[in-house]
Amino acid sequence: MEENATESHGGQGGQVVETGAYHLELLPIKEAGGFHLDFYLQKGIKHEPIPDAKVTGKVQFPDGTQKDINFTYSDQDKHYKALLSTEAAGDYKLAILTDINGEKVNGRFNFKY
Repeated sequence: MEENATESHGGQGGQVVETGAYHLELLPIKEAGGFHLDFYLQKGIKHEPIPDAKVTGKVQFPDGTQKDINFTYSDQDKHYKALLSTEAAGDYKLAILTDINGEKVNGRFNFKY
């Protein structure tokens, strides 16, 4: 599998993008009224969490409309979190854009409702 490819495995069981020294993993959890999005941004072989990045998302809904999402870091859970309110059935595409001290690291994910 090529580098920067999306895979369905990883430490949390989510979709994984490996890019350079970084491990990006998205775990969308369907709940009433939408999704709870857990995003793991980690570095190195030991997958050490990166707590001080700026993490935003751009989601494309099944009807083609888009929305920006801000992720916040949870010190307790060691990952970033966001809520996506939606009940539209279909395929969602999510681009996650991270800024790690000026270094841009991005990943593309998809999930269904």
